[in-house]
Amino acid sequence: MKKALAVLLTAICVISLAACSDGETTVEYLEEADVRFDVSKPIDVTYKLPLAEGEEFLYLEGGNAADGDYYYRGGYLVIKRDLWVRLGSGTHTLFAQTTRRVARVKLDIDVENMDNKIVNGGFETGDLFGWERRTAFKAEDGLMCFTDSAVVANDTFYSYEAPYGGEGRYVLGFDDRGGEYTAAWCEKMGVMRSSVFTLAGSGFVSFMLGGAGNGTLCYVSVKDAETGEELKRFANHKYNETSYSADGANYFAENLVRYKADLSEYKGRKLYFEVTDLGGGKRDMVTLDGFVSYYAKEPDGVTAVDIKPSFDKLSYVPNEVENGDFSSGLDGWTLAKAYGGADISEENAFVVDGGTLKSNGGGNESRGVLRSSLFKISGCGVIGLDIGAARGKRFDKDTFVSVREYSTNRELIRFCNRNGNGVEMIRYYADLSEYSGRICYFEIVDNATGDYDTIFVANVQTFYATAPDYDYYNAAVDLNC
Repeated sequence: MKKALAVLLTAICVISLAACSDGETTVEYLEEADVRFDVSKPIDVTYKLPLAEGEEFLYLEGGNAADGDYYYRGGYLVIKRDLWVRLGSGTHTLFAQTTRRVARVKLDIDVENMDNKIVNGGFETGDLFGWERRTAFKAEDGLMCFTDSAVVANDTFYSYEAPYGGEGRYVLGFDDRGGEYTAAWCEKMGVMRSSVFTLAGSGFVSFMLGGAGNGTLCYVSVKDAETGEELKRFANHKYNETSYSADGANYFAENLVRYKADLSEYKGRKLYFEVTDLGGGKRDMVTLDGFVSYYAKEPDGVTAVDIKPSFDKLSYVPNEVENGDFSSGLDGWTLAKAYGGADISEENAFVVDGGTLKSNGGGNESRGVLRSSLFKISGCGVIGLDIGAARGKRFDKDTFVSVREYSTNRELIRFCNRNGNGVEMIRYYADLSEYSGRICYFEIVDNATGDYDTIFVANVQTFYATAPDYDYYNAAVDLNC
């Protein structure tokens, strides 16, 4: 029978067991079942395994199977999708051990280019199987945006007007047709990564992205699986919240856009997708579908725009950030490009007033992300800076300071003005000695529009030969913990 990709794995494989007349354990070779594995929708495989009177099932061995990878119940052996995904392409033989016999369980996983494809890229399992997730705010599960409950039917209307418009049966979104919970859902945050794939074929990948109105905080990355380096970062640059009923062709809010990206320069490398949502404001919700990591030729789609942070190439990175006292205005600091709604990143959002950086250049409603130059963590590893204002409605989610590692762009610490009263500048210290020798940069974030929702920063110091004396009041507390 011709083998093909994307055949639903529904076959129930019947195991024929011969009687054991002498009571000794025997090995029984089973007929190969006509079962094909669909990496886009992996499911559990069920085998019928009748037991004789007094016979008991013991365990499954082979393929590095662990106890949690299978179970036996009511005459059936169920091998979970988790194990088949780990095994990969090829012919696999496992052995079911009972008190009287060993039954051979054989499965051909004949998926073309399986090593080049991610697991469950379209969420067609109806959940987030195959994706690793972590919280991005105080380890609060209730504020996690990437949950199984967020996988909804593709024909769901996320608002009064527009459907998601994804592919297949499911998308990652949110069902709020009544319009009652959207604000609470937008406030949620998280980070999610796909399984690893080896880039091959044309070198193109694609994905469907919606929402993510603030591209500096909500985006899709492609990362190197061995080094963690962020190779590309893509925002929803088509985002355009207009009237769906009056101008549906140009309406791009939570509805999904198919993006394509040429990664051919990285062919042969092991990569993964990572989705980041650090936005807590309106339209910061990320919607997703249809991640495809292998194409034989260039696919259709909107060309994705790379917005990965870039820095001047330096042969030597100092241990002091450039212009940390803002005596030279904004020299050494760069406004990040949001590629989102028109109100997201204003050129005049950040200004310097009397040696203090302020994010109210366009009034309280202005927003943006400002990046520093690179610096190397050295000395005692402690850094310090003054923070003022930043005491609005959701200050710890919307106005904060982040320190990120160069190249991986991994966030090492994120902290807010937790002791501020909206008036005084308070000194905070962060001990980054565990990252000594790493090259880093700051991101100063204002993603809020209300009163006291601006952030003031001054006297940024990234090198102390010996640790300054400070107590818990002045300690920067990581919002990731």
